[in-house]
Amino acid sequence: MAAAAADVQLYEAPADVTEQKFDVAMPCGCHIIQRQLLAQHKMVFFAIVWAQKVALGNLREQYSVDTGHGWFHEHVTGHQKSNDRRDLRALYSQVDVQESFDPGYDRVQDRHDQGCRGGS
Repeated sequence: MAAAAADVQLYEAPADVTEQKFDVAMPCGCHIIQRQLLAQHKMVFFAIVWAQKVALGNLREQYSVDTGHGWFHEHVTGHQKSNDRRDLRALYSQVDVQESFDPGYDRVQDRHDQGCRGGS
């Protein structure tokens, strides 16, 4: 994806936020974990992670999407390799963050469905 124009300010979440976390245990033993930051009841940041069970009680991130650093982006190896970030969409407002949530969840769910080996 092309870099955002130098004179345009990319969106960053405000400092005064409330955090919510949701951990969905899948039947296969994997987890899809959501982290959302809200400001004035509006989503200003999210991260959605697919994690696989690797040992009793331990999970390893396999793939994730988030809206940090002014971009909706993915981590294609779940941070397991350097330079695994791929920018998908520049974020210019809170609305851009909100509009990226459903496509982000779909990406994580699709990656899980393609790559899950049923846990360890």
